[in-house]
Amino acid sequence: MFKEISVQRVSAGSLFKLAGLGLAFTLVPFSILMGCFSFFGASTITWNNQPLTGVSGLVASPFIGLFLAGLFTIFLGACMTLGLWLYSFFRPITILAELGPEGHA
Repeated sequence: MFKEISVQRVSAGSLFKLAGLGLAFTLVPFSILMGCFSFFGASTITWNNQPLTGVSGLVASPFIGLFLAGLFTIFLGACMTLGLWLYSFFRPITILAELGPEGHA
């Protein structure tokens, strides 16, 4: 069951946290998968225009994923903060929250 919550503004910290968690939990596993391919010889991981294969590609892949997630979080978090700040001048933001077992959001 969902409950509709209407807020005037969402804090920048909440937006950065949502963007960071969403990107980290998608880009890091994807880069580890690419690191596994790199371990077996595929040129899927590159750093400084040099392909990393073997163990170096496998070891570097999670760090590259974290780096990309951090970089995209900074950019997308700033864009979302600006966009939702402008949107909040015209309408309140409506969020659907799932109710827990006690009936609280």
